[in-house]
Amino acid sequence: MATDQSPPLIVRDALNRALAGDPAGGGELLLPLIEESARECYALCVMLASTCTYGTRPLGPAAMWRLQVDDVRTGLPGAPDDLADGFGFAAQFVTAYANRDSATTQALFGALARDMSTEAGACRVYDGVIALYAMAIAAVRALLAEERATRNQEGN
Repeated sequence: MATDQSPPLIVRDALNRALAGDPAGGGELLLPLIEESARECYALCVMLASTCTYGTRPLGPAAMWRLQVDDVRTGLPGAPDDLADGFGFAAQFVTAYANRDSATTQALFGALARDMSTEAGACRVYDGVIALYAMAIAAVRALLAEERATRNQEGN
């Protein structure tokens, strides 16, 4: 890897850049982690999924997170495969991670990265990781908005 920073610090810097208005620049910081190896890329996916689920709580000890996809045009139930490139993977990966189902996260990543050395395979991996990154950005923005709202309520 070309940087002296550890992967968690790179992810932090990428998210900070996105929050500062430069999501593309933040995404570029992630490219070496995606390209380093399948192992490094899987670790990146786990870090992003961890960010997506930070602060969430299951509804009970036996509760599991489930993925609900609705068709935005019809409002009817949909499927992860109906989502734009990469987002089906990202949504399923985050759901499996939230359920602490590492076998499923590994299987999902394995299916995504099985032909990572080809151009088409690499594009699928980039799409999936960037979709996870977009979800992580949205999660951090939501957490920050919630914190601000709580502080404003406590201040009133």
